[in-house]
Formats: sequence, C-alpha cells, structure tokens
Amino acid sequence: MELTLPEEVLLIALDDEKGHSSNSALDLGLAGGTLLELARAEAVAVDADEKVVPTGAAAPQDPLLRDALTVITDDGKARKPKHWVEKLPGKLRPLKDAVASGLVDKGVLSEERSKVLGVFPRTRWPEADPAPERHLRERLHAVLVQGAEPTEQEALLVGLLEPMDLVKHVVGKGDRKQARQRAKAIKETGIAGDAVRKSVQAMQTAVMVAVIVPATVTAGGN
Repeated sequence: MELTLPEEVLLIALDDEKGHSSNSALDLGLAGGTLLELARAEAVAVDADEKVVPTGAAAPQDPLLRDALTVITDDGKARKPKHWVEKLPGKLRPLKDAVASGLVDKGVLSEERSKVLGVFPRTRWPEADPAPERHLRERLHAVLVQGAEPTEQEALLVGLLEPMDLVKHVVGKGDRKQARQRAKAIKETGIAGDAVRKSVQAMQTAVMVAVIVPATVTAGGN
C-alpha cells in the first residue's frame, strides 16, 4: 500500500489504541510532509529567491495534495517554505483530519466520533489495519538501528520525524541514542542529486525551523 509522507507521519504520531496524538509539532510536520510531496511531484519548486512557486504541472491525484496546491496557487504570491509550513494547517483546517481521512479511505484507520461531557465533539482514529504501520516501523528500524540504506521516501520521512522528536517512537529505549544520531546524519545527507533536491532541502529546513525555534524560545523563557 502506497502512503504519502504526511500519512506516514500521522501513523507514527498516533497512539494506536487511543487514536490521537499529543505531539505539539504534529500540524507542522504534516504541513511539511505535504510540501515535500508537492516538491517531489514537481508541482511546486523553490525559485532563486528561495520562495515556493507553483510549476504549472498537473495537480496530484491525492485530494489533500490537490487542496494544498490550490491554496498555494490561489494565494498568488511567492512565499518562503516556512510560511507554508506554518500556514497550511490553518488553510487546510483541520489538517490532521484531512490526513486521517485519507488513511480511513485506505482502510488503515477507522473513525470514531463522540462528545466529551456530552458537549464537546471529539474524533478518534484507532487503527483498523495494523499491517501498513507495522511494515513502516520495520523499515524505519532497519534504517535507524541496523544501518540499512534508506529509500528516498524513508530519508524524507526520517528528516520529518527527527525535529518532531518522533524517532523515539519507532525504536526501543536502548536504541534511541543511536537512532537519533543516525536520523540526524540522514537528514543532513538528504536525497541524491535530482531535479527537486533544492526544493526538498528548502522544505526540510522550513520544517526544522518551524518546529525547533518555538521550542527553543519556550525553553529559554522557562
């Protein structure tokens, strides 16, 4: 089963039984994954001013990616990748729901709606088919712990998980230090030199800045 980067990020972040995530950087990671997919599809590129611009290529088939491309195109202004990492969650609100809906359609998650205290609506996404996530975790374990060479998809996913502090969710406690070091090395190496390398690197940097800078400021304030 083929999953997009934001779908893979959400699978790692979600608690399989509770069906939700407490990761404060989740929306930023999902937005970053969405931008990376658009860059890989060459639907957007980063220009000489390091700003995201639509290329005019055919829109992706994935509904979320199509919606994200429409938002960027309709904005009518070239903007830095960091802008879109921070703004897409609001423009595609709720972004987490949109990503989860794609996994529900693929039979990976189920959707449960309820109300807290009989008033506040709540949606949970328990796992319906554990096989895709299990396979994903096995591949990531091979890359992060056993030293397997990552595919482009795996390298990009690791580059998203590392600043979100989600690497520890895919390896055992005893392997976390090694896995974090490996993840940082993969993130710095990036993907092989192809036509979208510059755009992809810009998106990855935007995610890292959007996630890490607020956390650093908060820590400093405390």
